[in-house]
This record gives sequence, structure tokens and C-alpha cells, in this order.
Amino acid sequence: MITAVIVEDEKSSMEYLLSILTKNHSNIQVLASASNVDDAVTMIETNKPDIVFLDIQLQDGSGFEVLDKLKREMPFEIIFTTGFLDYKERAMDYFAFYYLNKPVQEHELKKVLDMYFVKRTSFDVQKYMAFKNQIKSKNQIINIIVKDDYVPIKLKDIIFCDASGSYTFIHTIHGDQYLASRNLKRIEDLIEDEGFYRVHRSKLVNMKHISVISKDGIIYMCNGAEISTSVRSKKKVIAMYQLYLETRA
Repeated sequence: MITAVIVEDEKSSMEYLLSILTKNHSNIQVLASASNVDDAVTMIETNKPDIVFLDIQLQDGSGFEVLDKLKREMPFEIIFTTGFLDYKERAMDYFAFYYLNKPVQEHELKKVLDMYFVKRTSFDVQKYMAFKNQIKSKNQIINIIVKDDYVPIKLKDIIFCDASGSYTFIHTIHGDQYLASRNLKRIEDLIEDEGFYRVHRSKLVNMKHISVISKDGIIYMCNGAEISTSVRSKKKVIAMYQLYLETRA
């Protein structure tokens, strides 16, 4: 039997999640529920569940505060529940957290629990700290996974990103080249900055660091790198760069 607790500040949402678990997942026993930070911490420490369903927004704070108060004692797994259809969702997807969008759908809950039963891992504290840092930086920093470690990189320091199969090379103004264990599409989805533009199926550039674009559509970056655009996208790339310059004037 898998044990669980629910941390949710909306009574109706808590009761609905409980009803779905009771109806469809008899192998999961919900031990308790809480709606605020302190009660949630006490409940988790007392019950020592296998799974914590954790709402990001609570009555008196956030789910992040619950995790911070637990410090490094996290032998359970977290399934975030969130009403945010924005950056937080994409960040959680990037870091491969379990999460459910509210209102919770039965098929989505089943999918998340199926993944949990396959992996059966504990909450990754290092991954959480990197995720929290990225959220607090308001997307001015991207934490990338490099050989199982999380490396924070300021977006303003990225010159361009270069696809390499399932991985991405990230080139910075400091001369560093990081190999991130995420494909370029995942990196692009996470970067919410109008200064970045996909100029080629394998290249994402920071227009801030473009030195010049030739009439032939060759992009010369500040580090000397030369990036070719496709014939089809050349005019659009040049137009986007001109628009970028005008908005910065």
C-alpha cells in the first residue's frame, strides 16, 4: 500500500482529488490533508508518506515554503498541483517533476501515478533547489543539467544554443561551452525572452550578441561564430533582427 497526504488550500479541490484517488486508485491510502504551511510540515513529518500532493499556492504561503521547512528530509515523492498555465509549468516539465494542472483530470492523474510506480524515486532536493532558483530569478537564469549537476547560466550571457541530437550546446560570452542534457526545443520552451530567436532548426541565438547579419543571411556573433540561415527563413530572420534593434533604440 502506498501512503499519501494532500496539501491543498481549496477544500473542493482537495475533496475532488481524494474522491478520484478513492475511486480509481485503491492501492493509495490518503492519510491526512492540510491547507497551510505549518500544518503541512507537521502532517508530513508525522505521517512520513510515500507521496505528497502539493499545491503551489496555499492560504498563508506556498508549497515551496513547506519544502524549505522540511529542509533536506524528503524521502517521499512530490506531485505538484498547480493552476499556473505559464512559466512554472514549463519549468516543472523541464526539470521532469511530477505535476498536475488544476482542475485535476482523472486520466492525467493516472498518467502521473503510472510514471511514479515505474520510477518509485524520492524527491530530488538538488533538482528542487535549482528549480526554485530559476523561478525566483524570474527567468533571468536558466539552470541546465550538465553531467547530473545543475549549472546556473544567466540568459544575458548566452550567445547562442546549438542542437546536437538529444543534447544542446550552450555558448556563453565567457568562452564556456556547456553540453546540456536537453534538446534544443526544451531549452527554447524554457527561455521566455524576446531577444532569443530560432534562426535555424538547430540554432537559437541571442540577438543581443549578433554583430552583423550579411545580405546573404550569414549571422556573425560577438564571439566570431558564423551561423547560416536557410534560404526560406533568411528574410524573416533579417526582419526580426531589425525589429529587435528598433525596439532597443
